[in-house]
Amino acid sequence: MKAKSSISEKQVEKALVKKVESLGGKCWKFISPSRVGVPDRLCLMHKGKVAFIEVKKSGEKLRKIQIKRKNELEAMGFKVYVLDTIERIDEIIREIVGGKDDDLQTI
Repeated sequence: MKAKSSISEKQVEKALVKKVESLGGKCWKFISPSRVGVPDRLCLMHKGKVAFIEVKKSGEKLRKIQIKRKNELEAMGFKVYVLDTIERIDEIIREIVGGKDDDLQTI
């Protein structure tokens, strides 16, 4: 019997949106009707910092088409992250904005 994950994708996504918006950024749901496998969220931060974020439930892996889309976007110079825990949100936002640990307080 498979153990049930303690945190859902929806909970992780909700926490991400809340954190980004608390810092004055935008975290829009990204849907492309003509392209499957695109990341779930488009994260827009101050000073033109942009990243795509694929949200997964804890421990879940990317599908093959999602890996392809991630690679395509990274080849164009975009940052693309896979987020599967609430604990990684601050780390990912720091990487997007190019800051240090305490920079999230001053964004």
